[in-house]
Amino acid sequence: MIHRLVKRVREWLAVEDPEGRIEGSGEAITSPQHRRSPEAEAELERLQEAAEETERT
Repeated sequence: MIHRLVKRVREWLAVEDPEGRIEGSGEAITSPQHRRSPEAEAELERLQEAAEETERT
């Protein structure tokens, strides 16, 4: 019974037309809040260094 249910769900979710499939880059999808550009990373490092410099003085 469970086997038939799983089979029906797979058939229901299957994409019949291969042209209808979405092609991706293969990279992991991350949420925008965890994704940073190289420029943003560099700016964060610069700000952290500036904060550390002001703490030393």
